[in-house]
Amino acid sequence: MYKPVFCICQDIGQTAAIVNNLKTAGFSNNEISLVFPENSSLPDLQQTSYENTDSTEEHNRDLEWLSGIDSLDIPGVGRFIAAGPIMVELSRIPQTDQVNDLIAALVGVGIPIHHAEHYQEKIKAGSTLIAVNTATVENRDTANTIFQQAEAEDISSSEEVSVIV
Repeated sequence: MYKPVFCICQDIGQTAAIVNNLKTAGFSNNEISLVFPENSSLPDLQQTSYENTDSTEEHNRDLEWLSGIDSLDIPGVGRFIAAGPIMVELSRIPQTDQVNDLIAALVGVGIPIHHAEHYQEKIKAGSTLIAVNTATVENRDTANTIFQQAEAEDISSSEEVSVIV
């Protein structure tokens, strides 16, 4: 059982800082999910090093550490970059109810439906969602503190979720 803690980030610098702080705090890359529109401010992860600025390289290193980071198309919603457990959820969803794919994936990682609908709109508008699976109260407190220190928005958590493999 785990309890997800989630937030919204306004830009890629804030996203990378939070991911780096979660990593430093001991969270594993398979406990952290993120999703954001491909056309947001993230530089191309495949750029060669001479094309990157120092800041871009640092953001890329922070984000490439995440498990399974990749771009994907959600028909009817758009093209996104996603990583972590949410990628598993997105791969499980049949492409039939296209507009609700992102909401279903968010619900699949433990985000309540009323939050998922709100977060989908934020993501489509260019923000990043970060969700962290936490197994202990201490981990939840740590994730919340990291989110608050980074001035993330819409910080919340949900009830415990069973791990489905």
